[in-house]
Amino acid sequence: MTLLDKINEVDGMLKIIDYRDEYEEGWLRCRVLAYLHTSMFEDVETKKPTFENRPSIELIAIENGEIVGILDMILDDEALKTTALGEGLGAFLQVIAVHPDHQNKGIGQRLYEQAVTRLKCFNVTFIELYTRGDEPANNFYKKLGFEKRVEYYDVFGIEKGLRSPISIEMKDGRVYAQDEKGQSCDYVITEGVYEVYNLEALEKIDYDRYYPAIGYYKRLS
Repeated sequence: MTLLDKINEVDGMLKIIDYRDEYEEGWLRCRVLAYLHTSMFEDVETKKPTFENRPSIELIAIENGEIVGILDMILDDEALKTTALGEGLGAFLQVIAVHPDHQNKGIGQRLYEQAVTRLKCFNVTFIELYTRGDEPANNFYKKLGFEKRVEYYDVFGIEKGLRSPISIEMKDGRVYAQDEKGQSCDYVITEGVYEVYNLEALEKIDYDRYYPAIGYYKRLS
């Protein structure tokens, strides 16, 4: 931890800094809590993603020694392109999240603005991101000037006809399963996540829940 980090922790000022490995636990906690009461609640990370030496921007917001906001962007280069909604090289906003106790204080916007400032050092012309249907998140991106380019659906369930009734017996600490014909089953499928590209296809799936998945695009000036 640098002297500047320590000073900012003491006086309570919000500071945007580059992510470092020593902050991983705080990063993970911030992300889990930020997603907890959203449609992304099942998307849990137990280790911060790394980008295998690809160009990236990884920022954290710290206040009173606590990580209260996070942002990761992966940048396209000539060797590998992650974005799909624009021509040329872009930046893929993989995560921007604010701890729920610190939301509505402009932290997300400060993280975003710092990232855009960093992007001026790279040859990228647009930013792309994906989110679900949560109104606060969508309003935030629209406020920043993003436009919706694509929409599909994340569907949690199983394709009709793939789930068959089974009987289960517990014996000697093991599970023994049989299908309707009495054949032994070593495994069964219970649920998956489908990308569905039109709502009519939902008739083919026994689903528990589904969410719109929205792709946003913003051209950099």
